[in-house]
Amino acid sequence: MTMWTPDLSPFPGPRYRAIADALEADIARGTIPAGFQLPTHRSLADDLGVTVGTITRAYAEAAQRGLIRGETGRGSFVNGAVEPERSFQNPEDIPNNAVNMGLTLPLHALDPELGPTLAKLSSSPDLQSLLRYFPSRGRLIDRETGVEWLRRYGVDTHSDNISLSVGGQHALAVILSAALKPGDAIAVEQYSYPLFKTLARRLGIKLIPIKMDREGMLPTSLKRACKKQKIKALYCMPNCQNPTAAQMSEKRRIQLADIAIGQKLIIVEDEAYGLFSEGPLTPLFKLAPEQTFFIGSLSKIVAAGLRVAYVSSPSKLVKRVEQAIADFTYMPAPLTAEIARRLLQSGTADTTMELKKAEAKRRNLLAKKKLRRFKVQQQTYGYFAWLELPENWNASDFVREAAEHDVKVTNGDQFLVGPASQSNTVRLSLSAPESIEDLERGLEELVTILR
Repeated sequence: MTMWTPDLSPFPGPRYRAIADALEADIARGTIPAGFQLPTHRSLADDLGVTVGTITRAYAEAAQRGLIRGETGRGSFVNGAVEPERSFQNPEDIPNNAVNMGLTLPLHALDPELGPTLAKLSSSPDLQSLLRYFPSRGRLIDRETGVEWLRRYGVDTHSDNISLSVGGQHALAVILSAALKPGDAIAVEQYSYPLFKTLARRLGIKLIPIKMDREGMLPTSLKRACKKQKIKALYCMPNCQNPTAAQMSEKRRIQLADIAIGQKLIIVEDEAYGLFSEGPLTPLFKLAPEQTFFIGSLSKIVAAGLRVAYVSSPSKLVKRVEQAIADFTYMPAPLTAEIARRLLQSGTADTTMELKKAEAKRRNLLAKKKLRRFKVQQQTYGYFAWLELPENWNASDFVREAAEHDVKVTNGDQFLVGPASQSNTVRLSLSAPESIEDLERGLEELVTILR
């Protein structure tokens, strides 16, 4: 067993947490490699002059963060640093001959035609003004457009509460920076958006995984977590949750909102896929408006390259959001905001949304047919399916085997918050393949492997 004695001097707070922080830092620096066996509890306790109980808590904290795993009869081992591709995948990295079912690309073939919008914009007397500085939350006309767009989600807000961000990921960074501070804890779904995970860690925010079922986050699990520790906020995707395709019922939304109100939790409601859900459901924003951030991004609904999202913030936090936007980018780009505004007001965005919903429905029907013998969770208009593998497979082996058959899929462990596991789930993107024929080819390859 290799020795490891961490330097705790840079890490304030309780000793167990400082040990976990030091471990995370050493893993990130590469000082400790993946597979490294940690010292026994007794050995490390003696080296640091702390109790065995402190080391036990430190290792439990590290496991909670997904840094280490315990193996019965063998000890504790480092999982290693999260590689960049674990949380972000570049579309250009997918081989040309492969069927991409890993990334959730928004059906690019159906993106709106920019030509007519740009032609009208080029003759606008206000065109040149778009090169100037504007308020950090965006121009008033763009914020008013945001109010209109969010009404499609059932969100009734005001331009004073609206901010524009450079896409949904930027919105999350702004919200976390404005509403939380390093060391704060945020409750998240057990399987969650990978870039949110890495963003929270970058900002020093602790993720608390909440168990899930087919309707998403379990209220009983959230209650237990709130009793166990101080939680500041709650992040979730109520509609077509990424990656599990879970869909919250009306009852579940009310239960979670009641808990959030009782515990005074800030809610971050991410509706990246919200307009692709079946039927209108009450947003958490409507149930707890004074403590909910609502994000309505155009990336998956209209076009990813616009990098525009509309954020409604609680009134008491609007100024902090404004400052966070200024700190990151000073302001959203007025030119892309104007293009988005014109696409929305002309009806082009709604037309695009309906076209993409229709294509998503076709692809889901195909996936349902091809995967009918297996356990799959998906939504009528969803961009992905959550496949539970047969018992003779684990996700890592399946992902490798699929790649050998020129099909890219995503290991469920990449979304897991908390201790690593040998997952038997994978996410299948139905929206990334260039055509439905490519999707069919990919699905048939996967079925062949599963058999």
